[in-house]
Amino acid sequence: MVDGAAFALVAITVVLATALGVWALAPASWQSLIADEQRTDATALTVISIWANNLLICCLPVLAGVFAHRLVGRGRRGWARVVIAVAALGTVRSLLVVGLVGGLDPRWLVNAAAWWILEVTALGVCCASGWYAFRIADSAAASRRLAHALTFAGATLAVAAVVEVALT
Repeated sequence: MVDGAAFALVAITVVLATALGVWALAPASWQSLIADEQRTDATALTVISIWANNLLICCLPVLAGVFAHRLVGRGRRGWARVVIAVAALGTVRSLLVVGLVGGLDPRWLVNAAAWWILEVTALGVCCASGWYAFRIADSAAASRRLAHALTFAGATLAVAAVVEVALT
């Protein structure tokens, strides 16, 4: 079983490796894309928008866990693995975006760590729960695991959205 902390550590490693790779390939050529002062509209609507967007990303592995659990219950373990793999690709895409921006602007990556690490942690918990749910035979236990992960993600992402808006 992959737990949330292990996933978060791997996810942070993916973000940092991507950032390092982008920065090492062509650090000077990207500078025209970076604005010296990037500000966020500090409103409640911005916080809610950031929170909702990130929660939807966290829902992907949770929903994959629901579908995979049902597929396993119907004897379709192979299809369950396909569902998990597709969700994994969507998750990796989100990590690569943070790493790409961080490679374009390493100062941003460091300054934004206060919120993107919270986002990665929430995503890690949802991934670990969603990807493990199809291995749990008891539907009620799987549902509880997924509900707890989504509740944790919702609360963590709310803090991350407030921190993001406050820092930008």
